[in-house]
Amino acid sequence: MKRWLAVFALSVCTVSAGAQIGIYAMGSAGNISSFSTPASLPPINNINGQNGWAYGGTFGLYDNFLSLGPLKLGADARGIAQGKSGSNSASNGNQIRGGMTGLRLALHAPLLKPYIQAELGGVSTNYTAFGQSSTRSLSGAYQVQVGADFTIFPHLDIRGEYGIGQLFDYPDVTNNVNKPRLQQAGLGAVLRF
Repeated sequence: MKRWLAVFALSVCTVSAGAQIGIYAMGSAGNISSFSTPASLPPINNINGQNGWAYGGTFGLYDNFLSLGPLKLGADARGIAQGKSGSNSASNGNQIRGGMTGLRLALHAPLLKPYIQAELGGVSTNYTAFGQSSTRSLSGAYQVQVGADFTIFPHLDIRGEYGIGQLFDYPDVTNNVNKPRLQQAGLGAVLRF
């Protein structure tokens, strides 16, 4: 019996000989919100006519290193570069820069590959200055992303993704309820090897 269980376990949980590696690039938007602002400043989501969203790109690499039938377990590493110009000469706009890495779980079907991943990393923003300074503060961050890759050609997919998380050691924010929330949305392409 033990022998059959071992054979079954090996057949189901095999590390794929050719790991599925992909690189991706997305146009993306990021938003940091949900923390109190001083009474002397306008709310974070309406600074000098801005809506709190910063725009730019998300670029990364993933490796599905373990196959469990149609499920693929892997790792993802990404960089984020987003910004928005200020609406007047005194404003420096909203800026989000950072990098994250973590684990991902994907379901591989012939055309559609939905996935979920959880990542940790660091993000620098100028939100402590409420868009009024180009100086950014670095904070640790976590985020959970859900998305799907849709195959349009062999080895080429279109990707849509949404992620939400939090900055967990953000400067000048001591109340856990008001810690900044980090949202990301992106649309782009994946090249699989």
